[in-house]
Order: sequence, then C-alpha cells, then structure tokens
Amino acid sequence: MPVSLVPLVLVLLSQAPRASSDPSVPTCRNIDGQVACGFACKSDGMRARCAKTPQGICQVLDGQVVCFDPPAYVVRAYGGALPQPECTVSEGQVACGYSCASYFGKVNCARTPAGVCRGRGQTVECVDPPASVFAIYGRETPKVECKTQGMDFACGYKCAASSEGVKCAATPFGICKAEGGRVTCFDPSPGAVCAFGRNLPAPQCRSNDGTAACGYACATAYSRSACASTPKGVCKVFDSEVHCFDPPTTLQGEDSCMALIGLAAMEGAQP
Repeated sequence: MPVSLVPLVLVLLSQAPRASSDPSVPTCRNIDGQVACGFACKSDGMRARCAKTPQGICQVLDGQVVCFDPPAYVVRAYGGALPQPECTVSEGQVACGYSCASYFGKVNCARTPAGVCRGRGQTVECVDPPASVFAIYGRETPKVECKTQGMDFACGYKCAASSEGVKCAATPFGICKAEGGRVTCFDPSPGAVCAFGRNLPAPQCRSNDGTAACGYACATAYSRSACASTPKGVCKVFDSEVHCFDPPTTLQGEDSCMALIGLAAMEGAQP
C-alpha cells in the first residue's frame, strides 16, 4: 500500500461504526445471511437471536440460542428493581424466565418474578399473577404459592383443598371456600382491583345446601345463594330468587392501573 494512503485508511477505520457495548443500545447480528436485531444478541453458530427489550436476555444452551423478554407490565411494575431472568436446559429442552423447573425431561419457566413452576404429568405448569396484581403491588407483588393434597396440587393464592382436589384464587384479593367436598374460588374483576387498590374490601362466601357462593353483598333465597362481583354491587331477593347487579368499575379505575392491564391484554393478543 502506498505510504500516502496509510493516513486515509486509518481515518476511515476510525470512523467505521462499531458494535456498542452499551446493553441499552440495540444492535444487529448477521449469521450466514440471517440478520437479527435487538438487545443482548447471541448466536449458536447456526442462527442469531436477540431480545426485544433492554431487560431481555439471550443465552446459548446445549447448542441452542434462546431469548426471553419480561412482560412490559412487569418491567413497569418493578422498574430498576426487576430481577434478572434465567435460562435453563434439561435433556435438550431449553426455557427462559423465572423460577424455572424441570420434571422428567421437561422444563418451563414463569414469565414473572412472582410466578412459580411445578411438574405435573408429562409437563411443567407455571402460574403467574395477573397484570392487575402487579399494577397494585408493583415490586412487592406476593409470590404465588402452591398447595398439595395427595397427588394433586394447585398454585395461586388463598388455596383450599377438599375431597375433589385443590383450587386457588388467581389474585391475593380473592377467596377460596371448601364446602360439601367442593372448592369454590372467587376473584374480583381487574376493574374492581384498579378502582379500590389495596383498600379493596375482602370478598365473602355464603354456604347454602352444601354449596358456596362468593363475592360481595351475598343474599340467599331458599337453597340458592348469589353474590355481586364488586364491592359496590347489590343483591336482592324478589319472588324467591336472588337478583344481583354490579355498576361498571372501569369508569372508577385508576388510570395507570387500567393502562397496565390494557398493556398486558395487548401483549397477550400478539401471536
């Protein structure tokens, strides 16, 4: 190379774009003509994959590149205190997320830090709190619990067991009641959760003739009980029947809470 061209080459090399080491800056990877763009990109030699968000991770396990992104409503709830997700492998299967568990060669992970995973049959089941719980509790969201009876188990909150098995409420605001060998669980609607927050009144259960009805303002007519679904609901008995009505709670819900639930619904609708 002529000496006169050396300074020009050095200048051009110094101005060439470089891969950023900043994890908050997206980048692209090209493997054999396959291009992947995003965050924390990794390659297994055959393909490249990237996380969609700065909070996501990518790892190469057992020769496979896998990526995981925490749901956006979880990222908002935890902010800078979001725990780091993990990836795990079992007999060639890989999974990423939180509270990962393997069972007879199967592996799965929860999507949120408050979720839990347990093996059942030929699979690993994971249960996460719904977005409404994260909207109210944020990083203090209680971790899902599991209750076992014999060979059966269920995971959630306020779990109860009976001769028919185990059931759990989906939220800490719910309730479960064992009556007549059956378990009845009830959870307030997301709109009610957003409207009342941590001040949401505890629901009640009313037993009648071996069955239970749970909710609010419960009323009984002969052998049938019914309850409203929200704290502002009402139940009345007319002509030996229970009639219940709930005014809309979405109009009273706190805006940021409803927005977080809407964000979760949008994520769930994506293919």
